[in-house]
Amino acid sequence: MIERFFHKFYWLLASLLVLVFTNCFAQIQTVELDVGERQEVMLDKGQKATIELLSLKEITEPYFQVADSQIVDAVVRAEVEILVEGKKKKLEGGPFQLPVAVGGVAVLVGCTRGMAGGIFKDGLQKDVRLEVKSADAPWVAADRFVFPIKNYRWHASNYQHTYLGVVPNIARLYYHRGEDMGMIPDLEEVRSVNEGTLIRRPGPEGDKGSNVLWVKDSTGMIVRYVHMNEYNIDQNNRVGETVKQGQRLGLTGNTYDNHRSPSPHLHVSLHDSANSDHYYNSFPMIVAAYRNSFPGELLPIAGVIRHAYAGQEITLDATKSLAGAGRKIKSYVWSFTDGTQAQGPRVSRKYTQPGTYSEELRVADDQGRWDRDFVEVFVLAKNQTMKPPRAWINYYPIRHIEPGDEVRFLIRHVNLQNLTIDYGDGTKAPWTEETRHRYAKPGNYVVTVTGESKGAGPGTFHVRVVVED
Repeated sequence: MIERFFHKFYWLLASLLVLVFTNCFAQIQTVELDVGERQEVMLDKGQKATIELLSLKEITEPYFQVADSQIVDAVVRAEVEILVEGKKKKLEGGPFQLPVAVGGVAVLVGCTRGMAGGIFKDGLQKDVRLEVKSADAPWVAADRFVFPIKNYRWHASNYQHTYLGVVPNIARLYYHRGEDMGMIPDLEEVRSVNEGTLIRRPGPEGDKGSNVLWVKDSTGMIVRYVHMNEYNIDQNNRVGETVKQGQRLGLTGNTYDNHRSPSPHLHVSLHDSANSDHYYNSFPMIVAAYRNSFPGELLPIAGVIRHAYAGQEITLDATKSLAGAGRKIKSYVWSFTDGTQAQGPRVSRKYTQPGTYSEELRVADDQGRWDRDFVEVFVLAKNQTMKPPRAWINYYPIRHIEPGDEVRFLIRHVNLQNLTIDYGDGTKAPWTEETRHRYAKPGNYVVTVTGESKGAGPGTFHVRVVVED
């Protein structure tokens, strides 16, 4: 009798653990739809829901293709209307999107037909791919992920790309699928965002490509880490063994296609183990990971990259900015490269001359916390044949900088000349690729790099450096 009791208790406990595990870690489902099509999807706990795609509208911006010096239309945002269990909802597709609840289902736009192309194509077969999950459970469990760079800061480098963001100054149109975080190579620790099994890892000589590591978790999702340098990948982590959440994988690097890239960064992306070429929208994961590692911080989002023709009006959008838990955003203040300012989450601008302009967004919450972000607007002439100016600003350390500490800068550029560096504390200097600076006082400093291109206008680029009390 006692034996039967423990047997039943064991299975009851196991069932509860499975239920908890499924609720927190259940795999996200995907559904592809053409406009006018409906499908029934199976959600967590055996739930079912019918989803219909009512409409799709894609918004484009001009993108300069370096390979053939031509301007093409890039889809930068999509307006998607769906019907879920009789409830209509308009969703947005593109960068910086989080799931939206409708009809008991959490829905996220994974890709649309216009964003499925580019250099690295998506396998989308219909008009829209939606990622869905029951709205009863969190999209991402609060403690499931940690941030992949140990001591990073939100948008610390101006080399930042998120899922479906358009990357400038590339040979051909490039929709980014994953998350990029710029970093001086060989300095900061890369760690596993979650627990899983290491199923691929370069050897001591690298993989003759971009040095890709794969970690597969218990839901079957694969997390890819790309661009570490082979000599800094931890060889103690063996294929087939468990990698713990937060475990060291190596150091940030700059390996791309078996050479050292001029734009060092870490790339992290999410994939379906049944089809590793199937990307999941990684932005909700990177937000959850940052929240877990650096709780309470304000996450300003100015847009990172935008494109426009000279003379064309463009709307800059800060509505994707995220306050910390239990807080609300109180104010949005924009400071522009022409010296003017504006307030509000959305502001309209018109640029009369080609060039690259980094515009500052300052966001404050209802408890007095504030931070900065920047959006780079690539302004093109309609007959332009020269790539727009571009600079990459990285620095180290990113966190735990105190007055008097040495900060290292790595600043590279294309199609710029006569560059200057303004460190934001009243100190200016001519550009050098590698430089060092010490801040005398605590503060949130804006570092500005400016220069002139040969025929494509001026270039202005920003990052912020936080010096702590």
